[in-house]
Amino acid sequence: MAFTLTHIRTGEQQSFTIQVLLEKLGDPINDEITINGEAFRISGVEESTSGAVSGNWQRQTIEVISSDQTEFEVDINTSDPEGLFLVVNGALFDYGQNGAFHIDGTTLYWHGRFNLSPTDQVYIKYLTLN
Repeated sequence: MAFTLTHIRTGEQQSFTIQVLLEKLGDPINDEITINGEAFRISGVEESTSGAVSGNWQRQTIEVISSDQTEFEVDINTSDPEGLFLVVNGALFDYGQNGAFHIDGTTLYWHGRFNLSPTDQVYIKYLTLN
């Protein structure tokens, strides 16, 4: 499994494998890493999908009917608000009482730092787990 990190100074993105990470954390000379007091072979690393959770990003358009509108009817599952975002004209806003919006029941309340207008493109983006 590979992942990408962005270099702090240059901004350049570089890809790494889990094996490279384990070698940095463990002992590459002896090809082992100790986790919870047990030694494991680094070269034997394999990607595992057991216990993995996958998800899909869903999108629901929200229509702004009138200028300065702050309440909108939505029909989504908000059981995991960590995977819930509002996008206004391409900008991403966080969920929560201290964020730009929150949902109570089926009503989305906008309390961002600017007023919405009918020309704004607004949608809610949320993660559904499989």
